[in-house]
Amino acid sequence: MTDTKRNLNLDFIRLFALLCVPCMHGLDNTGLYTVHLGSITELFLMVLRIAITVSIPFYIMLTGYLCNRKKLSLRYYLGYVRIYLIYVLCSIPCLFLEYFHKHSLTGVRDMVGAVVNFSACGYAWYIMMYTGLFIMIPFLNMMYHGCASKRQKQVLIASFFALSILPSLLNMYFQLYSLWWDRLYPICYYFTGAYLSEYMPRTSAKKAGACFFGFLAAYSVFFYFNYHGEGSALLDVYQTAWEIYILGVLGFIFLFKLPLERIPLGFKKLIMKVSDLTLATYLLTWIPDGITYPIMVRIAPQISDRYVWLLVTVPVALISAFLMAVIIDWIFKPIYRFIMNRLNALIAKVPEL
Repeated sequence: MTDTKRNLNLDFIRLFALLCVPCMHGLDNTGLYTVHLGSITELFLMVLRIAITVSIPFYIMLTGYLCNRKKLSLRYYLGYVRIYLIYVLCSIPCLFLEYFHKHSLTGVRDMVGAVVNFSACGYAWYIMMYTGLFIMIPFLNMMYHGCASKRQKQVLIASFFALSILPSLLNMYFQLYSLWWDRLYPICYYFTGAYLSEYMPRTSAKKAGACFFGFLAAYSVFFYFNYHGEGSALLDVYQTAWEIYILGVLGFIFLFKLPLERIPLGFKKLIMKVSDLTLATYLLTWIPDGITYPIMVRIAPQISDRYVWLLVTVPVALISAFLMAVIIDWIFKPIYRFIMNRLNALIAKVPEL
């Protein structure tokens, strides 16, 4: 956290994004995307699936919000040690799952290769994406703060929106617009987070919430009738989708505006603790997901019978992953201190960039 005074709303946004992750993975494993959305339960899960897709956009916008003042320096790049060390430590139990439970790895060479290419954990694609974003952040900040006015910053965001998000709208019915640049979506969300750190709208949580839930309801109705209730269409509801960008921005503003000052101190500490362990918890949900969902499929071969199991599998995944993250954090701290003490001593002798 870069703020001198910790903003609980930012922690709450990170916590909400984390809660969305096991829900998303749970829905991915039910078979919802292979059926026609006909029941009340399936319609509810459809709306839920659209809403919780904001999780990754939230994470990236938080990065833009908090890191847009970072400057190019050797000390900045040392910040990646924390991210990568957490990933490596979380990879160890994930590799054990792959080796002993799934039998998908054959030896040490496979395990080392899986860590290096970010496949040791099935959810480590985010680390791979974030690594590239982390490298670019000082230069993205030069680009963002190089804009001379608020309007220029809006044009900057609009440009990356046009490259990475707009194709999902223009190509809704037939190929009209190039998809070549759609992988730039993290930069669009990053700049959006940076913009919100400067120009957060002066609105109430009530109005922001009404906008978020109103748009969610309207788009859900549109989605159902436009795609004739086909669950497979949910696979296109992704970070690069225009509706998710709008929901992400509206949801971020809504959660940022929530009045959290009167929350009891114990709950505030819990929110901050879970927020601190979000990355490890997110990665470690791969373990309970890899164990529980194959069991769920065997117990409930009918897709409609699996939905109720989400009430069990999602809490199990979240709670067990958090408890493992606490252990990882206990191991992480002394190793991190040891590495950083030596790296800080080393870069003290190196001229600045």
